[in-house]
Amino acid sequence: MASDTDEENVAVVLDVGSYHLSYGMSGDDIPKFSRLATATKDDTNNGQAPVYKAKLVDKERIDEIIKMAVEDLGVQPEDKFLLMSNPASMSMEDKMSLCEIVFESSTFPGFLTLSETTLGLYSTGRTSGLCLDVGHTMTTAAPVFEGYPLTGCPSTITSPISGLQLDELLKKFNPKLAGLDSVAMTAVKKQLCQVAENEPTMIPEYEMTDFVLPDESKVFVGNETKRAPEFLFSPHYFGVKSPGCHEMIYNSLHKVDPDGHKEIIENVLPMGGTTRMQGFAKRLQLELLGVLDYEFNVIDQSPAEKEHMSWIGGSICGELTTFAQMWVFRSEFEEEGVERICKKKFMF
Repeated sequence: MASDTDEENVAVVLDVGSYHLSYGMSGDDIPKFSRLATATKDDTNNGQAPVYKAKLVDKERIDEIIKMAVEDLGVQPEDKFLLMSNPASMSMEDKMSLCEIVFESSTFPGFLTLSETTLGLYSTGRTSGLCLDVGHTMTTAAPVFEGYPLTGCPSTITSPISGLQLDELLKKFNPKLAGLDSVAMTAVKKQLCQVAENEPTMIPEYEMTDFVLPDESKVFVGNETKRAPEFLFSPHYFGVKSPGCHEMIYNSLHKVDPDGHKEIIENVLPMGGTTRMQGFAKRLQLELLGVLDYEFNVIDQSPAEKEHMSWIGGSICGELTTFAQMWVFRSEFEEEGVERICKKKFMF
């Protein structure tokens, strides 16, 4: 049976989002498998994403993904722990459901779930900061102090701004994109979209150019790749009543005890696939200069480093002996019950 003193590969690390899922062994640099959240064992994408807008919407699907990860990795679950990510604003009830699924449907002796934002920060070697996670179905601003998300105060800010909404806006501006799936739209955003340094007063008409999609088909694109990304910072221009990304960071910070402001704002971490767009970090830096009175640092990692931030953070945590007391052990789950043990150990 696994123990918290194993020297390597203590845990299976599973990062499940609304768009993407990754899994591999703790201690490794990158996940061994990376798939769409809808991926099934037969390599089709007919499944349902089990997490939507920070809510666990399909428990059976989580069970399927855990079993798929165990089989693909070729491990004996009774010999390893399981570390799983969760959205920063996920409810305690959903975290308890994750715990029940793990212990009732598998033989893992220990389980731990940590927020995606906390894990993302760990992946950069930092333990305090403010994470801006622009996800597939929502955006979250969440402060982390000395390794713990500040869940005890209303400092985790959420917004309907999302990669999915950006897809819809791009398609509205250019109907030629209307038939593209999420994989193709991700390619368009990653390779073509640009965030302006300042709020653009006028964007000239660009000549339409052709773009080769992942399936080698072509699509014509124009200035929508310059217009639509403004949605992330000025959503009200597009009819969405929500603060922009920089305003979310400001609002989150100012719901934290002022004594912690300086240390938290020293590290502002943009994460999530949408933040890989060209110019995002620079625009965020410039916007924050206009609203913050503190010195701050926007951590602008390379696109490759951003690819699996939450998973990499989990891989690091899974090997640290300092996390030994955080694991929920099967014996504790059976003796104390899911509610009591989760409220004791999942307050982070």
